Amino acid sequence: MVINAGGIVGLLIAGRAADRFGAVRVSAIWFVLTAAGALLLKSQLPLGVTYAVVAVTGVFLFSAQVMVYAATNTVYRDSERAAGLGWVTGIGRTGAVVGPWLIGVLATNGNQSWGFTTFALAGLVGAVAIAVVPLARRIGRSDAPAAPAPVAATAGLS
Repeated sequence: MVINAGGIVGLLIAGRAADRFGAVRVSAIWFVLTAAGALLLKSQLPLGVTYAVVAVTGVFLFSAQVMVYAATNTVYRDSERAAGLGWVTGIGRTGAVVGPWLIGVLATNGNQSWGFTTFALAGLVGAVAIAVVPLARRIGRSDAPAAPAPVAATAGLS
């Protein structure tokens, strides 16, 4: 419940931040902050601090994903936007299923200590993937249609 409460607050903050700084930039920063939060959760923190870190991580985790949706207009043309958003959402939902499964596999095999590290790595990959969106936009906005991979790949990481 704490991480979801943080997510509600995060969505309100990220929307305003994206209006000011751009959805791509905010999403990339939020993914990095999500990774930092996941790594902090690996530490032995007092219970109250753990709850605070979970809430703050939720602020960044959920809104990073939504900012990826908001960034689709920077890559896809109007005529491609619905399909692009479908790709982003589909890949994101795939990540939402594979992530918990992967953590379950790690725990089953006695590697539960890698759980938070795995989530942190996914956050860093998401940050890099969304950060290359401006490059994809420059390449894709020539005469050829924009490629869906950079934005779609990012969506599965949160």
